[in-house]
Amino acid sequence: MKFNTKIVMIIVLLLIMGVNGLVQAKVKSIMARRDFERAITRNNISVVLFYVDQKGDRRNKDLFRMYEDVSSEKAYDDADVIFLKVNAGRRDLADLAALYGVSQMPCFIFFNNGKRLVNDQGKPLSLNGFATRVDVQSFIDTHYGVNIREAVAKKDENRVARINDENESWKPYFYPRDIFVRSYEPAEAEANME
Repeated sequence: MKFNTKIVMIIVLLLIMGVNGLVQAKVKSIMARRDFERAITRNNISVVLFYVDQKGDRRNKDLFRMYEDVSSEKAYDDADVIFLKVNAGRRDLADLAALYGVSQMPCFIFFNNGKRLVNDQGKPLSLNGFATRVDVQSFIDTHYGVNIREAVAKKDENRVARINDENESWKPYFYPRDIFVRSYEPAEAEANME
């Protein structure tokens, strides 16, 4: 009996850890260049964090926690903003950092429909160094605020339209009983049958 209790407790703990990981996994870690290219072209707005993983560096843990907090903002979630992490310290991903001209780590780069965000002069925009949550959010809101509001408004319109369509879809199949059966009295029902 004691053995079964331990197994049940282990299973419950694993389930809790798995659900917690799924709930908190708003930031996707990129493991291959192909995954990176697919992620930035498939979605409207992407925020990419290039970093170098250094063992024992407390600043990276704080940076990742801040990045997770930013990714969990309701407006970004509603607008399907994708948050990615790229470890430029890995040999197979270092070429991505070089491709986008990342010289200082960490670096936040922003993409819209697969294209890197540029300023009015055509210069690529990025946020370099250990930025705060406020810095990242204000940068996103400054450059993507209109797109985010439009995406959220479009989703709300689609949701309202689906609800209205569903409310209308049942009406042809609804037959009010008063139209077809005037009374449910057994005596009247027998009289109507004859």
